[in-house]
Amino acid sequence: MDERARLLTQSCTTGWGDWIHGELWLLPHLLVRRRLGFTATLANGKGPTVVTPLPEADASAAAVTQIRAEHRTNKVIPLADIASARLRRGVTADRLDLLMRDGSQHKLLWLPSDPAHDVLAHELSPWLN
Repeated sequence: MDERARLLTQSCTTGWGDWIHGELWLLPHLLVRRRLGFTATLANGKGPTVVTPLPEADASAAAVTQIRAEHRTNKVIPLADIASARLRRGVTADRLDLLMRDGSQHKLLWLPSDPAHDVLAHELSPWLN
């Protein structure tokens, strides 16, 4: 069964040591980060990297599984597994820190010119500190 996914940014990285941008998709029950590559990173400049209204696509379970396997920095994060979240605005990057129920952690950063912060503030409100 396909689900609607919204593209929040194409400038998402997984930490300060990861300089290659990726897409950050929000599905009804998942956050999905998909690495793009060096050329896309350079093309993004200072953003914004998405338009409003936000691009949408259908995402199948098979596609999400394939994305997870494509690269080690790709992430598939079930929203139900979040224990707490911290969302911050920054000058050079906005940031989402996630603590998962199993104790693992995720860090996602993106250009502040993209709308990801506002969308995530609304969608992740049950988990935000």
